[in-house]
Amino acid sequence: MDMQQAISPGELAYQLSALWQRQTETWEMLAEGLASLRQARTRTFHVNGWRVTAQCNPARIKSSGAQVDADSLAKRPCFLCTENRPAAQAAVPYRDRWLILCNPAPLFEPHYTVVAIDHEPQRVGPAIEGLLSMSRDLDGRYTVFYNGPASGASAPDHLHLQASRAGALPFETQLAAQLAAGDPANGQRWLEWVRDEPVRIAVTHSSRLPVIVLMGDSKDAIAAALREVVIILGQVRPVEPEPMLNLFATYTEERWITWLFPRGAHRPRFYGTGEDDFLISPGAADLAGIVVSPRSRDFERLTDETMQTIFHEALLPAESFAKVRDLLARKGGR
Repeated sequence: MDMQQAISPGELAYQLSALWQRQTETWEMLAEGLASLRQARTRTFHVNGWRVTAQCNPARIKSSGAQVDADSLAKRPCFLCTENRPAAQAAVPYRDRWLILCNPAPLFEPHYTVVAIDHEPQRVGPAIEGLLSMSRDLDGRYTVFYNGPASGASAPDHLHLQASRAGALPFETQLAAQLAAGDPANGQRWLEWVRDEPVRIAVTHSSRLPVIVLMGDSKDAIAAALREVVIILGQVRPVEPEPMLNLFATYTEERWITWLFPRGAHRPRFYGTGEDDFLISPGAADLAGIVVSPRSRDFERLTDETMQTIFHEALLPAESFAKVRDLLARKGGR
């Protein structure tokens, strides 16, 4: 497919739906992962006003326990490269650069992994174009998201995105309600708009967990704004190879809505495989409200306090986020 070729609304979404249906019938690994998801136990928690669901899903243990240090990556074949993927795993090509695959250990139904055809490292810069184009071409039916290489990606050596049905993540529904709220002075509002043109940018109030929201109808403008946000995060908390974050995009009413969670740590301090540890490695979906706990004993020990610790240690500290807010507002002319 040519990079510039237009995709009619709904066409790509139809191809993905057909792929999922076909793969659940013909690929045993996906069928087993889907069965595990359907049997997963869930519990609901509240963290700083967010509604969060814990999901006990043993099929996700490989992802939660992935060793992502340089030595471990060098010792294993890249499982996202074509030559190393299961023969039964089919793909939908997308714009000459990506292959859309069914995730064999789904967190939701359906769940897709979108991999770069070429083997290149996980970086937000090259991901932004695919994230925005795909969310538009999926006609608002899916949300596309990105895990940073030290922010939940289990394959930081190969560029990839993921996609879920719009509204599958609890934070999405809470954000949609917030954006639809009428009076900005309403005490229930938790977004502060710090910039209006050419892209609207908001940050969450200090009583909430840190999130940055961007809205705009120009792909070039919103891509530039996202890159600016990444630069600011790097200024406030320099980390190699890139600022730690999880990024989401969807497209509705002829505009993009994107949001990102700025990170403070890869994993909480109590992460581990020991009896007293929690094998919980938060990525994009976790921070958006589906916290995966592959071990039953961890799931049963979760408390509001434990969940609070996971989010507060994974996300950017409040004082650092305040600096991000000030830099965004200053460059926006406010």
